[in-house]
Amino acid sequence: MTAILTRPNWTTDLELEIFDKLLDQHAPHLPKKRLEEPRPPKTAEERENFYHYRVAGAAHDLFIVQVCAKIIDSFADPELQLFLSRQIGDDGAHAQNTRLRAQAISGQDPIEDIQKQVQKHWDYMGDLPIRNWQGFLAFELHYELHIVALLLINSRTSKINDPDSAKYAAQRILPDEAVHRLGVVDWWQRKFDQASPTEKEDLIVQVLEADEEGQSRRNPYLWDHWLLSQKGIGIEIDELPILYDAWRREVLAYFLDIPVSQLPKLISVSD
Repeated sequence: MTAILTRPNWTTDLELEIFDKLLDQHAPHLPKKRLEEPRPPKTAEERENFYHYRVAGAAHDLFIVQVCAKIIDSFADPELQLFLSRQIGDDGAHAQNTRLRAQAISGQDPIEDIQKQVQKHWDYMGDLPIRNWQGFLAFELHYELHIVALLLINSRTSKINDPDSAKYAAQRILPDEAVHRLGVVDWWQRKFDQASPTEKEDLIVQVLEADEEGQSRRNPYLWDHWLLSQKGIGIEIDELPILYDAWRREVLAYFLDIPVSQLPKLISVSD
């Protein structure tokens, strides 16, 4: 893995370009834009499924807050600390909004259910996110960038949503999450681009090792969450495993500045 590329800037436009290319290769029947607007949950069963989906979303964000709060003073890097302070504030606000929407739909405060789901994230991930910088980068990759394939599938194929949640997502969550992804890219590139060729080879090995551990740990969660998303908002998940794996390879190739073809065989979400 010695070929060095000139990377374009990571942007939301680049994300769409890459993902649509993967759709053409692996799932050309899936839409590249939304064909119909989602409707609110109607039946008691739909409201129950949607509630559990929203609880999972709040738990995802609260887990990010807890990890970043533990890690923020571990690196003497003010640029990273400022980025993490924003990430904590944004994801805390996202989790709180989701909590309130789940409460409005169910009539009960979901905070205990949210914390139970947060604990499952800790159980799956162990100490990887807070072990060292490699583990923390793997955490950021998995919780901010590797999930983009799912987010794009959601945005194009979901059939059920809460109008207030959708409005908040469009106005706040989507722009915030784009900033988070760009922040992760910026932190890593500052570190990687300053390294010597020999150091870069070592960094590539270290990042792949941590990211592979993260994938192995997250596989059971991802399958559970995809099925929950299918029940809760009606997304298409049949091609999601192959799209997820292909998207993850694209992200890692970009981060490590090497061709996708030069990546080793990686753990699949289907393993």
